[in-house]
This record gives sequence, C-alpha cells and structure tokens, in this order.
Amino acid sequence: MGKWLDLAREMDCACAVSAVSADNPSKCAKSTNCTDQTRSGERTKELIAILDGVDRLKAMPVPRGMPPTVWRNFVTDARWLAHHGVAAEALSQGWTPLDLFGISRDEQWQCLAAWIGGRRDEHARACILLREVRGDRTLLYATQSISGKRRWHYPDPAPDDAVLPWTM
Repeated sequence: MGKWLDLAREMDCACAVSAVSADNPSKCAKSTNCTDQTRSGERTKELIAILDGVDRLKAMPVPRGMPPTVWRNFVTDARWLAHHGVAAEALSQGWTPLDLFGISRDEQWQCLAAWIGGRRDEHARACILLREVRGDRTLLYATQSISGKRRWHYPDPAPDDAVLPWTM
C-alpha cells in the first residue's frame, strides 16, 4: 500500500482519512474529534478501495487507442496522488474519486491525474490542492507552478460515461 495508509491502519482510527494527510502524518486522527464516525469510516473504506484500484493500474494493459506514454503518465500520477496523501486530502475537501481518477470518452473532460500529465514542479510535486471562497461558494482546484508558469485545474462534473479505470 503506502506509508500513509499503513500509518492510518496502525492507528486504527475511525477518522483514518484525516491521518492520511501528507501535511502531518504523525498526528493521530483520534484528536480530530470526528462527529460523524460512520461517514468517516465510509471515507476510509473509499480510500482503501482507491489505493487498491490505483495499485492495480500498474498491471492493467494500456487501453485500446491510448498511447502507451499517456497511460504510463496517468498511472504514475494516479499513484502519486494516492500514495502521497493528496487523494485523501482531496476527498476530505469534497473532490470525488471520479474528479481525481476518472476516465471518459469525452476528450474535453479531464480528471486530476490526467491533467497532471507527468509534470512535476521543482519540489517534485505533481500539484497543490487549494480552495477559493467566492461569497457563499467554495471552489476547489489544483495548481502547478513549473518554471514560473502556473496552471489551474477546476474539477468539472464528470460525464455520464466516466468510470474509475480499475473498474473496467
């Protein structure tokens, strides 16, 4: 699995998804005072399923019609998101698994792993998750800053045919 998930399992916390944060892996999620233990347990199960699915991508064949380098970058970026705690943080902020890892025939729509496209900043980060508050709305987005150039990715609603690639 990954060191963040292993740490969460060791702590045996109901709020393990909070423990799977790259910001502070040593902080026990029990101190987060979760009020909705059931929802947190569901998020933990969802995160475990995502990590298992992302790990299965390595063994999957390249989808028909997709260039092998694009698939390799997608798998690498999906694994980076999952194993560096970014996926757990994104899920806790309100991103969906399809926002992070979904694939679709709609070429205009991209999940975060596809948008990253194999690029890393000078600190070897694929992206940084941010929130923007505009009045009563909170917009979630990811950003990259590579060589002084910034790129942004706002999650769009997934098309009807979008699926998680490990479920195909």
